[in-house]
Amino acid sequence: MVKSFGQQGYGGRKGVEIAVKQGQEIVAAAAGRVTYSGNGIKGYGNLIILKHADDFFTVYGFNNKNLVSTGTYVSRGEHIASGGSPPGCRDARLHFEIRHGKNALNPVSCLP
Repeated sequence: MVKSFGQQGYGGRKGVEIAVKQGQEIVAAAAGRVTYSGNGIKGYGNLIILKHADDFFTVYGFNNKNLVSTGTYVSRGEHIASGGSPPGCRDARLHFEIRHGKNALNPVSCLP
């Protein structure tokens, strides 16, 4: 883990940053609908936001390439992006968040 939950990083304090290899497969943590896939949110580079059941969301930032489009449905474990680097940084990493509504949750306590 490059940055822990709550620790200041490129994407703020709402998620974690996980070391990945450039181009590494990034997969969906759970099934859901893509509510955002693009690079228009400053500080996250290529970003994907998935909406899941019960008002949960997962966020995947710093992608080299997004492989899914807004509005599509993805399955758990589906390859949705390739790993990349934050804007202005050479080290590849994934910015990952879990949210319940607008509240950020510590991903470490939510994942198996």
